[in-house]
Amino acid sequence: MADPAEVLRDPTRLAALRETELLDSGPEEAFDRLTRLAARLLGSPAALLSLVSDDRQVFMSVAAHGNPAELLPREIPLTHSFCKHAVASGEPLVIADARADPRVRDNPAVTQGGLRAYLGVPLVTRGGLALGTLCVTEQAPRAWTQGDVEALGDLAQVAVAEIERRRVEAQARRSEETLLAAEEMFRGMVEQSLAGIYVVQDDRFTYVNPGFAEIFGYPREELMAGMHVLELVAPEARTGAAASLTRRQQGEAPSFRTTFRGRRADGSAVHVEAHASRAEVDGQPAMIGVLLDVSERVRAEAEREAATAARDRFYAMVSHELRTPISAIMLYHELLLTEVYGPLDAAQREAMERAQRSAAHLLELINDLLDLSKLQAGKMEARVEEVDVAELVESVFLGVAPLAREHGCELALRMARRPLPIVGDARRIRQIVLNLLSNAVKFGEGRPVEVRASATTRGVVVEVRDHGPGIAPADLPRIFEDFVQLGDGGNEGTGLGLPIARRLAELLGGGLEAESEPGDGSTFRLFLPDSPA
Repeated sequence: MADPAEVLRDPTRLAALRETELLDSGPEEAFDRLTRLAARLLGSPAALLSLVSDDRQVFMSVAAHGNPAELLPREIPLTHSFCKHAVASGEPLVIADARADPRVRDNPAVTQGGLRAYLGVPLVTRGGLALGTLCVTEQAPRAWTQGDVEALGDLAQVAVAEIERRRVEAQARRSEETLLAAEEMFRGMVEQSLAGIYVVQDDRFTYVNPGFAEIFGYPREELMAGMHVLELVAPEARTGAAASLTRRQQGEAPSFRTTFRGRRADGSAVHVEAHASRAEVDGQPAMIGVLLDVSERVRAEAEREAATAARDRFYAMVSHELRTPISAIMLYHELLLTEVYGPLDAAQREAMERAQRSAAHLLELINDLLDLSKLQAGKMEARVEEVDVAELVESVFLGVAPLAREHGCELALRMARRPLPIVGDARRIRQIVLNLLSNAVKFGEGRPVEVRASATTRGVVVEVRDHGPGIAPADLPRIFEDFVQLGDGGNEGTGLGLPIARRLAELLGGGLEAESEPGDGSTFRLFLPDSPA
């Protein structure tokens, strides 16, 4: 025989038992008739209809001669149960003398209750799950016949049919309650949604939620009284909307998303975004959708586009209206410095050199602004050519050497191998490396600067490391923001070099990252792919 405890703990059996909703229900006449019939048919003083869980045996009905059923306990612990053995085996349990049966002779029902004979038939569902038993008992030994077993088995089948019926009814009731709860929840969500929800059939609204009515400023009843969908579209957009509506109805796509200009009840404009899908409602084709008021978004986008256009016009003015006179100023400075107009004394030469450096710095700022404008507008173009990164880095390295000597900075160049070929834009790569290297020299406080270039599996990495004061962790993300200058702002930078360098690296399909430790310098790492995206 199977271990009763294992069978009783079977999750599937316990779930089926709970689904009957009979474990904690009260007495029922249908089951009482069965136990009375069982006791009378088999001539036994007691008949019981029980359900057996994993921790108790519950009596659904008891017919006991001389022992009123209401005086018997509603349930007993499994330590007193004979029925658990019938449930475990799934077969009738026949005990002629309980004192002689090792399975139950130590059961308190025998040792204390005086039970001597037992015949129980398990209540087995169509799915093969034993939920309980129909049994009869005696206070004296009894030899049960095959006829007794068969008679009790027939009555057990009647009990099973009734239990299954209750189980199906309970499942149906629970399903209905779940469905009603889901419908109520769905109705609440739809009715309280800030988004507009609608159903359209034959080009007319058959349902709109309060959110939809609020967006357009109409009473719901008026919208659902047969209003045509095109009445909510601005007059200038109706022709296109009508054509789109026709295509959707003809099955061009099962769903769509569109933005259009609508008209409110007061005649004012509203920009909306509609999402809809084809469906079937009451057996008829329909479109069910969600509509959002995007007027604020459209307004913000228009303002942003206007601001971007104004910025681009400003940058263009800076570039074309200022760069030309500054270039002319620098040319005249150069003519004066070469003494084309006559000799200069020492004070005059120093003044002219300072003016030339200031003009050059202003021109650098203008060029940075122009580059930033092009990058932000997506108009910066990159050439595609073969580039030897090793040769390019060495050229920049040699070009920065005079600046390094001026700052008392020792430069070191380390190449893993030569050449380091990629496909990219040499001019833009040079611009990035020059910015990184000149920054390291200017802000490194005269300490050594190392430049490394090496190949990776997907391209080339160029590292520029200085041993300057480093960058605080809180400031590290800000160094790539436009016009940000760390420290007291006394340096000659524009605050655009690093933002432009990163954007150029991304334009080339690569990236630029930085890591730094205060007091231990900074490392800028440029990745360049084998070929641009």
